[in-house]
Amino acid sequence: MKLSDQPRRLHPLTLVQRLVVSLPALVFILIPVFTQSDGTAWFNLVIAAVYAAFLLPWIAVYYLRFRFWITPKEIVIHSGVLTRRKRNIPIERIQNIEIEQALLQRVMKTAKVAIYTAGTSKAEGVLEYVSIVEAREIRATVRHMQEVLSAREGEEPSEIGELEMLGALAESQAPRQLEQHVELGETVFEMSPKRVALAGIFHFSWLYIAGMFSLIQYVEPDPTVFFAWLIRGPLEPWGAVISDSPFLAVFVGLLVAIVLGWGTGALVTFNKYFRFKATLGDQKLHRQNGLMTLSEGTTPLKRIQSLVVRTNALMQRFDFYRLELQTLGTDVKEAGFQVVAPFAKQNELNHFISSMDGIPLPTEWMPVSRLTIRRFVFRNALLLLSVLGLLLLLFPELFPMAWLGLGVLPAIVLISILRFNGMGYALQHNGLAVRSGIFFKVIWLIPFDKAQTFFANANYFQRRLGLMNLYVDTAGASSMKPAEVVDLSKDVALGVLEHMYRVFKQPTPLTVVQTANATQQPDDVL
Repeated sequence: MKLSDQPRRLHPLTLVQRLVVSLPALVFILIPVFTQSDGTAWFNLVIAAVYAAFLLPWIAVYYLRFRFWITPKEIVIHSGVLTRRKRNIPIERIQNIEIEQALLQRVMKTAKVAIYTAGTSKAEGVLEYVSIVEAREIRATVRHMQEVLSAREGEEPSEIGELEMLGALAESQAPRQLEQHVELGETVFEMSPKRVALAGIFHFSWLYIAGMFSLIQYVEPDPTVFFAWLIRGPLEPWGAVISDSPFLAVFVGLLVAIVLGWGTGALVTFNKYFRFKATLGDQKLHRQNGLMTLSEGTTPLKRIQSLVVRTNALMQRFDFYRLELQTLGTDVKEAGFQVVAPFAKQNELNHFISSMDGIPLPTEWMPVSRLTIRRFVFRNALLLLSVLGLLLLLFPELFPMAWLGLGVLPAIVLISILRFNGMGYALQHNGLAVRSGIFFKVIWLIPFDKAQTFFANANYFQRRLGLMNLYVDTAGASSMKPAEVVDLSKDVALGVLEHMYRVFKQPTPLTVVQTANATQQPDDVL
């Protein structure tokens, strides 16, 4: 794409696509008009008329007022109808550029371009929509410009002129040719349709069930008619039996919900990760996937902060794992992480990680202190007894049922043991691995050179037991999902900190701090 100070418009078919995308909302507003026979439906008809009257002018004005262009320093986006917005996105701060094509965009050969930086967990700028050729050229051009800026490290972007930038682009490769080169790099992971279908079996979600039931309540169907339709045919003799037994009806309802949750989860997984492919070339990781909606993304390896491996007890039983990247710019749709191997065997993950020169998956783990079992049992038993005491204080008649609540104590002990078995850490030559979880298990692989700070802290009760928590922070990491080793013995925690400090080889250990109750103590600094 040509660098220019002249603003560019979105693709003209953006008008058609925005109109088509807006039609479902109009249909939902009109549903009561066709399903209700009383006179209240006229209100929805009025709302639909007002919506339609504003829709077309709004779409047209938004398109006409939207402008974007790329300079040697930044991507500039002007947008807005009533409120004008101007976004200036510096080239050197762009972390990732995602290209997405839903079914409608594939038909019209357009795409959505989402630009991510380190500043937020959502896209800093969105071009919705440009042609697919222009989308790929935008991504390639930005990557070329970042390479030029990296080669001229130490100089301000403003010192590199447009002619020099264009010359550097021409000397390397044309943008479109680079895109093809990246896609033809080494394939480090891919999923066949069979593997994608298998992955769908392990994905269950209540979210789609909630959406379906919300839609059903909006339409307000007759439950008896729906039930009769559900058990028609060979199941019809069971209708009377289910109607006469409330417990059986609840069981059947839960069974139907589970089947729907599994089925919708499997379909969504198949649609999202169909023909998933990750290739590695020119120090960039390129991935593409999707059935109805195609998605493409390129992430420079130098911007990867840590790797995260996720699994659950069922997936682990069949040796399947999920690999994610934590970068400076994160995709909120993936809960803060970029999925690069949705459903992989352990040997496939090892090959993938070694191709990126990442931290290998540990074969042996160092355990945390067994005192964590006692602390977990004590905390949760105290919480259970407090809840039972409050209930008995408010409802004394429930005293005979209190013994049932005490039956939860053995479960707390069992959970504490399983939790201890799932915790651990491993010091590798180039980083730290941390694991946690009982049913849902997470492994963090954090390179030492990406750690921003690392410290150990201990609350009042941990200090009495000689325990500490070890925390490693990377740029862009979420404080809600930290890589933390809980309940290490004090000597072990300080030993790991000293090891990491030696790796950093800093003249003064300003970032290596041990804290107690989140308050730094003078004698706690290593």
